Formats: sequence, C-alpha cells, structure tokens
Amino acid sequence: MKKNIYFLFFLGLFLPLISFSQTLDENKSVSELVLYQLNKERSLLKENVDNRIKLMDAKITNLDESIRNTSSSTEKVDKLIERVQILEEKQQELDKNVVSVYKYNFSSAVLNLASMEREIKPLNLFNSSRDFYTTLDKVSNPMNYEGYAAWFKEFEKYIEENKKDEARLDALSHIIQVTGNLAEGTPFTGMFAGSLFDGIGSFVNSLGRRDKDLREKSMKMFKLTTSVSQFTHDKDLIETEWNAIAKSLDELKALQEKSMNENIVNILGINKNEFKKRFTDETDAKKRTQYILDISKIAEDKIVEERSKNAENWKQDFYNQMVTVQNLKIRFGTLTFRILENLDKYKLLITKYKEDEYLKDKVGQLDLKLSLVRNSFESTFNPQDYIKASNEMYIVE
Repeated sequence: MKKNIYFLFFLGLFLPLISFSQTLDENKSVSELVLYQLNKERSLLKENVDNRIKLMDAKITNLDESIRNTSSSTEKVDKLIERVQILEEKQQELDKNVVSVYKYNFSSAVLNLASMEREIKPLNLFNSSRDFYTTLDKVSNPMNYEGYAAWFKEFEKYIEENKKDEARLDALSHIIQVTGNLAEGTPFTGMFAGSLFDGIGSFVNSLGRRDKDLREKSMKMFKLTTSVSQFTHDKDLIETEWNAIAKSLDELKALQEKSMNENIVNILGINKNEFKKRFTDETDAKKRTQYILDISKIAEDKIVEERSKNAENWKQDFYNQMVTVQNLKIRFGTLTFRILENLDKYKLLITKYKEDEYLKDKVGQLDLKLSLVRNSFESTFNPQDYIKASNEMYIVE
C-alpha cells in the first residue's frame, strides 16, 4: 500500500492534465519573451557601447600621436589628462556591458527558478494515467479474473473445515481474516502468497477422482495465483523506485524554495507573497512577462549597487546564485530522466507477461495506456529540453 501511495504521489505530481500542459507551454512562452526582450536590450546596449569605445579608441590614438609630435610640455600634460579621462570613460562603458551581461544572466536565473516552482507543484492525474494504474491494479488482483471469486469461496470452505487439524490452514485463515476483503486489492505476495500456495496445494491434493472438475479448476486457479503473485512482485520492484523519486523531488523542492528565498527575498528584496501572486499564481502570461521584466530592472539596480559597494568582488555572490540555479535545473532534468526510465520498466513488465496464459488479456490492456502516460509525460516534461536549457541559460562575454 505504501508503494502504491508513492506511485500515486508521483503520478499526481508529474502527469498533468492537458490544461497544465498548456500552462507549461505558457511558461516556455513567457521565458522566451522575457529572455528575448532582455537579450534585445543587451545587444542594443552592447552595440552602442562598442561604437562609443571605437570612437574613444580613435581619440586615444589621435592623442597619442599628438603627444609624440608636440614639443610643448603644457600641451603634453593637457593631452595626457584628456587621455586619462577618455580611458576612465571607456572603462565605464565596458562596465556597462558587464552589468548588462550579469543583468541578463541573473534575470535568467530568477526566471528559471520561478518557472521551476510552477513546474514542480503538485498536479492532478491525466485520465489516461488513472486508467493505466487502475488496470495495473486489476492485473495484480486475481479476484478480477473470471471464476476466481467463486472458486475462492470453495477454497475458503476447505480452509474452515480443515484448519483445526492443520496448523498452516489455521494460520492462512487468520491472515485472510486480517487482510479483510481480498477483492479490494490485498497484494498476493510475500508471506501471504507463501501461505496461500501451501493452502491451495493442500486443497488440490485433497480432491479425489470424484472431484475431477473442481480439481482441474483448482489447478487452473493455482497457476493463475502464482502468475499474479509473480507479476505483483515484479511490479513492486518497479514501484519501489517511486519512493526514491519522491524523496529526490522533496529535496529538489526544498532546495528550490531555499534558492527562491535567497534570490527573490534576500537579494532583490521582493515580498514573497507578492511574487507568488504576480507570477506563480498569475494566469495571464502577458502580466507574468511584464512582472519578470520589472524584476530584471530591480536586478540591474541591485547589480549596480553591489558593484559600487564592492568593486573587486561584487560578481561572486551573483555568480554563486546563478550556478546554484543552473544545478537545480540540471537536477530537475535528471529527475525527469529517472521517471522516464522507470516508466520504461513497465514496458518490460508488460512484454514479460503479455504471453502468459492467464494474464495476457489484462496485460494487453496496459500497453496502450502506458504509451499514453509516457508520451504525455515526455511531451510535457522533456528531459532533454531541461538539460539543454540548463546549458544555455547564460551568455558568456
């Protein structure tokens, strides 16, 4: 049951409704618009800076020529002073370009961080994913197979009639009472499966020639029970990974929230509730776009402020935060890879049992439903897109 909860948690978190898929598309659209606008501003500023620097370099060249050719000490001093002033102006222009690059990169970090919050929030299930998991449960429960429930009543009658003389049957009777209604999905695995196999074996061996039909049916149900039990065991091995995935996701959410506090609240001084209202929960893509552009201006002012206070080391804190966000993005992409890999294990499970005499009909129903789940997930959370985006988050000058 615990594994089922983890699996459902994963599905609820990562297999979105179509409306959420549209939300992710809007997120990408917002990101593209913001980064396009920021890059446009940066490119225009860089072009202007480059032009001004070319003019300054030309002036410096002319001044150097004049200094070499003049014999007047006063004129040399004046031209040297002018040269120093131009060099200072040139450095200011170069600094503008550096600030512009950091504005773009830090804004990209904040944007990716904020978008990640929207992407890892709990989601509802796709109808297809619910359908897939429901069918998976049906395969694992022998009570869903034709004739099994009626036969099991005959088997239970045998248990009750003979448990006083057979300790193993008495123990099996106890387990059945403890587990309650088997039709509700008690896993036919572990200790319960072992006791069940012993009990069914005793039941089959107790049937004589006069019970030929019941014996044949019991052998069929015995084989069905073993197939279901092994299928459930193999399925549980896959579902154990959802536990680790859920833990990794919790860790990622905690790190993302910590980074949000450090960047949005501590560095930029933005109220977290205000940010949540105007970006995380905002449904209008245009408003989200404008809000992030407004934040980029705050980021620019903050960068200029930090540079003026600490001219030598002002870049380090911003750089550290950008690396942290990039690592979170990579980690998110890696997590989606793990999810796809685990989904692919179900494909191997289906292939393994699709020819089983007793399970093939129900297992066959899983194939298409699994494809719907996988394709929906991959089209919405493409791991390669996340990894690629994380490597292209920043510009380098």
